[in-house]
Amino acid sequence: MSFLTVNWIIWICFTIGVYWSAPRAARPWVLMGLSISFMLVNDPLSAGLLVGAWVVTAIGITIPRLTSVSLGLAIGILVLALAGFKISSIAATDTFMQDVGIPLGLSYYTFRCLHVLIERYKGTLGEVSLRDLSSYLFFIPTFVIGPIHRINTFLRDQKRQHFNLKICLEGGERIVLGYFKIVVLSNFLIEFMFGQVIENISVGNPGLAAYLTIVQDGLNIYLQFSGHSDVAIGFAAAIGFRVIENFDRPYLQPNISAFWRSWHISLSQWCREYVYGPIVARTRSPALGALTTMLIIGLWHEISLRYLLWGAFHALGIIIWQKYQGFSANYSTQNTVISGQLAHILSVIITVHFVWFSFIILTTPELSQIPERFLLGGSN
Repeated sequence: MSFLTVNWIIWICFTIGVYWSAPRAARPWVLMGLSISFMLVNDPLSAGLLVGAWVVTAIGITIPRLTSVSLGLAIGILVLALAGFKISSIAATDTFMQDVGIPLGLSYYTFRCLHVLIERYKGTLGEVSLRDLSSYLFFIPTFVIGPIHRINTFLRDQKRQHFNLKICLEGGERIVLGYFKIVVLSNFLIEFMFGQVIENISVGNPGLAAYLTIVQDGLNIYLQFSGHSDVAIGFAAAIGFRVIENFDRPYLQPNISAFWRSWHISLSQWCREYVYGPIVARTRSPALGALTTMLIIGLWHEISLRYLLWGAFHALGIIIWQKYQGFSANYSTQNTVISGQLAHILSVIITVHFVWFSFIILTTPELSQIPERFLLGGSN
C-alpha cells in the first residue's frame, strides 16, 4: 500500500474530517472503525492477520499474570506469522522500494504488539483496557510505513487531545512536505532528471556513472522513506497525536552508530531497547549485541540472504566503530579547531558513503553482481 494514490489522500482527508466531527467520547471508536474499514476494503487477508495479532496481544494483557513461558509463546506466534507472511510475499516483490513493507504494514504492527507484551511482562505497562489496546494498534496513520510509536505516549495524547487548528495545519504542512520529498525531489529530480544525467555520463565514463547511480539510490531511499514518514507523522498530528520522528539528518552523521540513532529512529530505538540492551547486559559483548541487532533489522525488512548480508555489513561497521572508540579513548590528541572541523567533515563523508555502498546489496538484481558494483564496474 502506497501513500501515492488518490484513494489514500481522500481517505486521509475523510478520516480527519469525520474524526473531529465525532463527539469526544466516540472518537477512539470512530478511528478504530475507520481503520478496520480501510483494511477490509484494501486487503481483507491482512485485516485478518492484524486482528489475529490483536487477539494474541489482548490475551497477553488481560490474563492475571504474563509469565516468561506465556510471553515466549505469544512472541513465537507473532514472529512466526510475520515470518510466514514475509516469506510468502518475497516472490511478489520486484524492487527495493516495494520491499520496504508488506501489505498494511504487518512488520510495524507486529513490533507494536511485541512492545505491548514485553512492557506488560516487565510490569511497566500500567492499566490498559481492550479499547486502549485497540485504539493503539488500529491507528491508521502509522499502518503503512510506521513509525513504531509507543503505547504510553499514544494513550497520553488520546486523553489530552483537543482540536487545535494550529497543530492541525502543521500536520497538513508536514503531509505536503512528505509528498514534496516523494514526488518532486525523489521521483522527478533524483530518479528522472538525475537519472538522465547519469545515462548521458555512462556513454563516456561508466565508472563515474556507476558511482552516481549509487548516490542516486542512496538519495532516493532516504527521500522515499522520510517522505512517507512525514506523511504518517503529519496525518497523526492532524488528528491530535504526536508520534516519534523517524529521521534526523542521517546523512550528516559522523559515524555509523550516530547514523543508526538518526535513521529509522523508531525501529532503531525498539531494537536497542529490546534486543541490543538485553544481549549486552547478559553477555557484556557490544559486538554480539550489534551483530544480533543488525541481523534482526535486516530480517525485519525481508527474510532473505540479501538482507542478512546488508545487516551483517552494517554490524561490521558498528563493531569497527566500537573498537575504534575503545582505542582512541586511550590516547589524548591535541587538535586545533580547524583540524577538528576537517576531521568531522571527513567522518561524515566516510559514513554516508559506507551507508550508500551498503545499499548496493539491496539494489543489485543478482547477488553475484555485488562485488562488481562495489568496484564501480556496473549499475542497475
